[in-house]
Amino acid sequence: MSALGRSRFALVTGATSGIGNGFAHVLAREGINLVITARNQTRLEEVRNELEDKHSIIVKIIPRDLANPEAPAEIFEFLKQEGIILDVLVNNAGFNVYGKFEESDLEEEIKMIRLHVVAVTQLTKLFLRQRSRQVENMILNVSSIAGLVPGPMVSVHFATRAYILSFSRALADELRGSDAHVTCLCPGPIKSAFFGRAGMSDVRLASGKPIKLMDAETVAAIGYDALKKRKVVVVPGYRNKIIAFMATVAPRAIATRLTRWVMERI
Repeated sequence: MSALGRSRFALVTGATSGIGNGFAHVLAREGINLVITARNQTRLEEVRNELEDKHSIIVKIIPRDLANPEAPAEIFEFLKQEGIILDVLVNNAGFNVYGKFEESDLEEEIKMIRLHVVAVTQLTKLFLRQRSRQVENMILNVSSIAGLVPGPMVSVHFATRAYILSFSRALADELRGSDAHVTCLCPGPIKSAFFGRAGMSDVRLASGKPIKLMDAETVAAIGYDALKKRKVVVVPGYRNKIIAFMATVAPRAIATRLTRWVMERI
């Protein structure tokens, strides 16, 4: 195996903005080389140049749309050709579709299911099968506190986040005591372009009330610390922790109505 193949490498999906970009910077500060993927090649190149200049690490870019079922296999074929064996996988890429389900864009919702459910499952399977069992292997799946409750007006998005959370918990148990472990990060709303892309800039959740918007890199740092400590689930921010607790104890009908209120336009 080449020296490059023996280096520590992490794959971060959706690395050009938001929490994914935050993870890229957090991992780079740790001296971990990166493979970053997103749809926008120009933006990937900008992020690569910034990370390499600032942290003196190796950064490989793979422009891919992970809603394409062939993309995960293409990424791991690229890694094989480069002689790269990953130690860390960050499944972060995601987006939202807003509106009543009857009226919302079905094709976009199908893409979201492919990205949040199918791609996360594929990438995780491929990561585990390519790993070296002689080192510590870490998987960080980004879900959301949205995974704890049903989400009127964003019903498919919340359902896919629930899948990621359930999948991560089950896999963490399967891998207990092995060379690999899984952490599921469940953030609240983040200061990013996420709401704007989904046409949600005017919903209550995007206003920072009643849930404060957190900085993406701060959330990524909390997630990585939890990953190193082998925590199964982490909710960053004390307000988000309170909301997560309430979501688990409140009657489901009440939690659903409150969620709809938060997700309505102001």
